[in-house]
Amino acid sequence: MKLIDAIYSNSPIHVQNLLCSIYGALEKRKRFSNIFFEYQEWLEESQYWEEQKIYDYKLRELQKIYQHAYTTVPFYNDKYKKAGLSLNPIQDLEDAKKIPILEKAEIREHWKNMVSQNHSEGKLYPRQTSGSSGMALDFYATKRSISFQWALWWRLRQQYGVKFGDKSLSFIGKITVPIQQSRPPFWRVNKPLNQHLVNMQHIKDENIKFFIDYIDHEKFIFFSGYPSIIYSFCHIVESLGLTVKNPPKFVFTGAEKLLANQKSCIERVLQCTVTDHYGFSEGAGNATRCKHGNYHEDFEYGHLETNQKTQLTTNTFSGELLATGFANYGMPFIRYNVGDTATWSTEKCSCGRNSSTIINIDGRNEDFIITPEGLTMKIHSYLFKDTKEIQECQIVQYKLGEVVFRIVKRPEYTTWNETHLKQKVRKWISSSIEVSFEYVEEIERTDSGKFKAVVSYIDINSINVIID
Repeated sequence: MKLIDAIYSNSPIHVQNLLCSIYGALEKRKRFSNIFFEYQEWLEESQYWEEQKIYDYKLRELQKIYQHAYTTVPFYNDKYKKAGLSLNPIQDLEDAKKIPILEKAEIREHWKNMVSQNHSEGKLYPRQTSGSSGMALDFYATKRSISFQWALWWRLRQQYGVKFGDKSLSFIGKITVPIQQSRPPFWRVNKPLNQHLVNMQHIKDENIKFFIDYIDHEKFIFFSGYPSIIYSFCHIVESLGLTVKNPPKFVFTGAEKLLANQKSCIERVLQCTVTDHYGFSEGAGNATRCKHGNYHEDFEYGHLETNQKTQLTTNTFSGELLATGFANYGMPFIRYNVGDTATWSTEKCSCGRNSSTIINIDGRNEDFIITPEGLTMKIHSYLFKDTKEIQECQIVQYKLGEVVFRIVKRPEYTTWNETHLKQKVRKWISSSIEVSFEYVEEIERTDSGKFKAVVSYIDINSINVIID
């Protein structure tokens, strides 16, 4: 990958666009196969099922994935037998609580033993995410599960009238435009998906007029991507008193929580509809926001439940999110502790959907890192994707211009890891920020037991930065 990245970064812009399009063609084949369109048609009808039909479907799918894991996945077979479970312990959804919770640490240790013996690795797609804890997590996905997940995301878009293949602009963290590039174009094109790409490192005051001219010229139907990046763009546009003449009709965000003031700013600047969904790379569950502002569990894709439930009012309760995926039979995730918390409501939503209603996802509010250039960054997952020598890492900022990596090392950790992390920070976050390291036996949790991947002690009211 390093060689490919180096070749890409040093290639002419037209070659980079060609490489983006080649990648796009491969992704299009993987995401949007015939099964994708079959799922789309079915999902349009299933979203309005009655409660009993939803319950029966979820129970049946939970029984199937559990029995599949019990009989074909060595890790689960051993785990469930040790817990005293049989092949058929689930008679209703409440019986799911009999199944031991799956923690991230178990996946990191046993992920190769979590692959179903009915699937060879050649038929699976390797995936990796750092999650919210700054620790690499490896897993596999099937083509079916990937297509299913994209069908869910496109169901949301089509509810607003977006058509498959409409021109879009994606705001991403991954570098498609080399960070050292100082002149436009600050975007690349993925022709097979009719998708244009920008990364966060070039969204600065001095570049905003180039972006506005480009957006006005291209007339995108929708934007997608990280809400914090789209918000940063809109905040700069607004603060400079500029106007986007041809804004998109819609903005769809994901991967991070869309905050209320982010949404307001984006709507003011772009004069368009802004919405989001809740999901995670592991693909064991999803929840989509309806037009009335509530999230609805996408029950077709997985079962979301609460752990350590706390009753807040007569009609609301909160708890940790556990997810059981129904689509990925290659490497199942069963009662997986996602690491987020949510607030649920038992009241009916006026949108007409009968799936479980989530009124807030509470667990994705990380602090920001403020760069010397005045940008705020809370996307840090790319820093840790190939650093398995780190058990845990917390990024701390005590003062402007510096960040500290608080690290719990694994035995194989070396000084190379320090150098590698510094290079990544300078490439992806800021070329001028100072990086230091602090090694600890453990990283303390919050009073509620939550791990915080980013902690900032900066008084944001005393400085001029782009913030939420």
